[in-house]
Formats: sequence, C-alpha cells, structure tokens
Amino acid sequence: MARNEFVKSLLLSDFRSYKALDVAFDGRPVVLYGENGAGKTNLLEAVSLLSPGRGLRRAKLSDLARRAGGEPCENWSVAARLGLEDINIGTGGIDGAPNRRKMRMDGKAASGPDMAKYISINWLTPAQDRLFSGPASDRRKFFDRLCLIHVASHGRTFLAYEKSRAERGRLFADGIDDAYWFDALETDMAERGAKIALARHQVLEMLRAEILARPEGSFPKADLAIDGEAEALYAAGAEELEVVDFIKTNLREDRALDARAGRTLRGVHKSDLVVTHIEKAMPAAHCSTGEQKALLIGLVLAHARSQFAKPPILLLDEVAAHLDETRRAALIEELLELDIQVFLTGTDADLFEAFAGRAQVFEVVDGKLVMQSG
Repeated sequence: MARNEFVKSLLLSDFRSYKALDVAFDGRPVVLYGENGAGKTNLLEAVSLLSPGRGLRRAKLSDLARRAGGEPCENWSVAARLGLEDINIGTGGIDGAPNRRKMRMDGKAASGPDMAKYISINWLTPAQDRLFSGPASDRRKFFDRLCLIHVASHGRTFLAYEKSRAERGRLFADGIDDAYWFDALETDMAERGAKIALARHQVLEMLRAEILARPEGSFPKADLAIDGEAEALYAAGAEELEVVDFIKTNLREDRALDARAGRTLRGVHKSDLVVTHIEKAMPAAHCSTGEQKALLIGLVLAHARSQFAKPPILLLDEVAAHLDETRRAALIEELLELDIQVFLTGTDADLFEAFAGRAQVFEVVDGKLVMQSG
C-alpha cells in the first residue's frame, strides 16, 4: 500500500474542550486514553473536520467553539501540517457567522474537495454500533461517505439531487401543476440520481472483491448489496443513459402518487445498504451486538485496503472497548499491516498493549495530551 499523507502536527484553538493544543505526530498509530470527558473524542472530531462534511459527530458549527464562563468563545480553529507534501491545512469559525466555517490551505481559501485531494479520513464511533439494525438513512449516509472517498464529486452530486427533490416537493405543496417545471426538475434528478447510483455500485463491487480476497480472520466477512432500483440496474449491466431514462420515467409516472404523499416516494434517496454475515448466512441486523461490531470493523478495514492509491487516516473512537483480547490484538496487527496513521481512543491504556511500542501513546487529561511512549 502506498504511503499516505499523515497529520504531522495538529494545532487547536478554542475548540471544544481545548483552549490550545500543539502536538506532533510521526505517522504511526496514535493511542489516546483517559477518563470519559477528558477530550479524546474532541480531538478525533477536530481531525475529522479536515475532510469534507460536518465531521464525525455531524455537530452544528455553533457547538464547536470552546465555552468559557458559559459563553462560547468568539472563534475556534483546527490546523494541521501534513507530513509528506508539507502542506498546511485548516478550518475554523468565522467572526459574526457562527453557522459558517472557512477552510484554508497554505494560507489560501480552500474547499473540502481541495483538501480531499491530499488527505482521506474515515471513522468509526460508538454511535455507529447499531448501524445495521438502525434506520436505513444511517446506513445510506455511512455508505455514501465511503463513496465520497473514492468519488470526490459524490457529495456535491447528492446535494444537488436533494435540492431538486426539495423543489419538486415544493411544487406539490404549492399545488403547482406545470409540466415544464416538473420535467426540468425530474431531468436533473434523473441525471444526478444515475451518477449517485453508479458511484454506489462501483464502490460496492470494489468492497465486495476486497472482502472476498481477504483470508479468514478474527473479523467475519460480509456480503454487501444495495437495495435500490437504480443500483440494481447497474448490477444487471445497464448503462448510465438507461438508468437516467428509468429514473425520469418513474418520476413522471409517479407525479400523482407523490403529489398525494407530498414527497418523492421512490429514488436513490431511499436506497439501503444490505449487509449479510457470510459464514452464518444471516442478515447483520439479526447478529449479536459483538458480531455487528466485528462486521462493521471488517467493512471499514476492507474500505481502507481498497484505497491503495490514497490510503486513509482512520479515526477509531472507543472501538477496542467491546472487543475481546484476541480481536483487539488482531485489529492492531491489521492496522499495523495497513501502514497508515490511525487514531484510537479508550479509557484504559491496557486496551492497546498489543501495539508493544509500535504506536505513539498519549494520556488525555483535561484537554491536554501527556506523552507516555513513542
């Protein structure tokens, strides 16, 4: 696997529980341990904000500023220096606009996709532990983030699709029956929906191949499928123009039904990720909590291996806590074999003893990092 960019240094200012932080990393795995509330997840969230989107908590920007005396600080910032290209990237609040943020690269204005050209970030958090048994929308967002890492335009395409879908919904709400407006919006939805479905299909096939090629190990193999009409057409060999026509026809024929519902009932915004435990031939949702966790970890590791051209930085929040000693050791060995920078958090340093001197270890105490080894 090609060596990926890594965070060489990280500077935080008035971010969450951190008044100020300046810490250096060497590209090896980073272990952050400490009591609950010490600031471990806050640091991971800071790193996640160096990628497109709203970060691993999907928090409101107005909630990111440190609070002093009960009031939010005027501004917050996250800055990093990347180790290979020696590039400075960062993001932070904007004075007088608590719901907006700026992104910069080497002192110049940048966008999330600009940063994504240099750094790829993915994560697992405790909130995802019940991903397979929760609502389809959570699985869809999870998988679309995996797609975004491979197809940089995926996020923008989905936002544009959702904008057209919302405008179509407003036509229904306002009782407007104008074929010209419906045709224009539905054409846009069809073209963008076909691209969304294609990206999902391509990433799905890539992940399935990666999972099947991996030897049996501590993390069970998963079979993956997308439950969606457009994605199924690609799986059956359809071309993009065929999928566009299919979506456009459905939207036109469903106008009366959608008007009664007040929303678009069919489309890529309804697709679902279907995961099956291969060895047990069991839907992931029916597996035990521990098996679901192991399947999810295996899926994220497969996705990391699929990024051979641009390996990711992984943020694993409290992942080791619910794994037995054998699986913890197996996870650590797989992470070391990937040769990527990974940040792991936990309440106890003993959870990570299998690193055996092969990681940087910090204790997090009241918003400060105290190096223990490395």
